[in-house]
Amino acid sequence: MATAAVPAPVAEPPTVRTSTRENILDVALALMSTHGAGTTSMRTLAKACGCNVAAIYHYFPSKADLLRSVIEERQYALRLRELPEVDAALPPAQRLEALITSMWQGSLEEEAIWRLLLGEGLRGDDTALAVGRELLDVIEPALEGWITELFGDELDAAAMAAIVMSQLFSFFVTHLFRADAERDVEVRRQAARIAALAFDR
Repeated sequence: MATAAVPAPVAEPPTVRTSTRENILDVALALMSTHGAGTTSMRTLAKACGCNVAAIYHYFPSKADLLRSVIEERQYALRLRELPEVDAALPPAQRLEALITSMWQGSLEEEAIWRLLLGEGLRGDDTALAVGRELLDVIEPALEGWITELFGDELDAAAMAAIVMSQLFSFFVTHLFRADAERDVEVRRQAARIAALAFDR
C-alpha cells in the first residue's frame, strides 16, 4: 500500500525542472537589473520565486553562475544570425536609418539585460565584464555582416559597425534623461544624421 506514493517523485518530468530554472532566471533578471546583482541576495531571489534557497543553489552554485546564466540564457549568438527586418529596396541612406532604428528597438526590448550588464560592469563585477566582452565579440561581427549584406561595398562595414555600436550606447544615455517621445525623436534624428554622413546626402 505504501508503494502507491513512490511514483510521484520518479515521474516528475524534466520540463518542470526546466520551467523552474527559467522562472528563477526571469525573476533574477528583473531583480538584478533594478537593484543590482550585489544587493540581490539568493534569499531575496528565492522568496520572489516562491521557492527555497536550496532550489536556487541546485541550479546555480554561486551568484557568478547565476549572473552568467541570466545573460547567456538570452542566446544572443543564435539570435544575431538573422538580419533585422530592413527593406532592401529602400535607398541606401534610408536602409541605414532603418537598420539603426531597428537595432535600437531590439536593444530596448532587452533593456533589462543592458541595464544589468552596464550597471555591474561599472561596478567592476568580473563576471559582468567577462560576459560583456563576450557579448560584444558576438554583436560586432554580426553587425558587420548585416552591413555587408545590406550595402555590399558601399560602406566600410567595420567602420560603420563601430559607429553604430557607439551610437547605441549613446542612445542608452539619452534614454535615461529624456521622455520616451523626446528620445524616439532624437534616435530618428541621429540615425538620419549618420545616414546622411555615410552617403553624403
